[in-house]
Amino acid sequence: MITKMLGKIRRLWKQRHYAWRHILRPALPANSVAWLPDGFTVRRLAQTGISVVDNFCTPEEAAAVIEAASPLLKRSGVLIDGKFRDHDGRVSYTALLYGGKLRHPSVHPLMQRAAMLAGMPYTHIEAVYVTRYPEGGLYNEHLDHGDAFAVDRLYTVLLYLNTMPDEQGGATVFPSLNIAVQPVVGRAVTWTNKNPDGSGHRENSHTAMPVKNGGEKWVIQFWVRAYPMVDPVALAVPQTASGVPLLRQRRTYKMKYTTALRLRSGLRPRRWRPAGWRWPYWDPSDPSVD
Repeated sequence: MITKMLGKIRRLWKQRHYAWRHILRPALPANSVAWLPDGFTVRRLAQTGISVVDNFCTPEEAAAVIEAASPLLKRSGVLIDGKFRDHDGRVSYTALLYGGKLRHPSVHPLMQRAAMLAGMPYTHIEAVYVTRYPEGGLYNEHLDHGDAFAVDRLYTVLLYLNTMPDEQGGATVFPSLNIAVQPVVGRAVTWTNKNPDGSGHRENSHTAMPVKNGGEKWVIQFWVRAYPMVDPVALAVPQTASGVPLLRQRRTYKMKYTTALRLRSGLRPRRWRPAGWRWPYWDPSDPSVD
């Protein structure tokens, strides 16, 4: 008797999240795969822990982000004594596009992809900034993580929003790993800053090389944390039929089938109808209805 009761308790405990979700209906992040563009490919750079993603975004998506960020740019700062201050070692301008009350829709699909690469919900991404490096712009060797709350980051996903030829500079260089990545529109670089136990990867210190010869460089950074940083938002997810959620499709099919059976049996169809229902669904005499 006791063994059966314990077994039942264990089964109920395993199903606790299922029950919780059906009672409270919490908001869930959208499926990241639905946002992937064509040609999305990931390449690991030997055994360095650095990965390069080509076609992370389309040129149109990159242009939309640049257009949204351009009027919001402010001088970038460096974290000194717990505060971000202007510094000659970082010459660039940044614009907040996602954080607080500002949530620009051009950033949503990019956050989904960045979170998918990190294996975390997109709600674990901190405030998202776009950075512009003008001619002469640079960022000396630095780490993306530290002990302070402002830089408690697990992963970095750095996305280039424009293409720069080699003669204009602007490469992201990892001196300790002997790696240099040249900006190409839609190309992203991702790496681990901290392990789950809190230990850091100091070998991932990197430099934004100076921009020269009349060039400019646009990037957007996604810093992923071990805990939620933003609230989820309602996102429209692409489905197999345009504008028709999959759940509605399944429910409509069931209603069609049930209505046809009731008509065959000489019964009147039920009055309850799903949204968008129109009479009749099928011809009751159709032999294809089983």
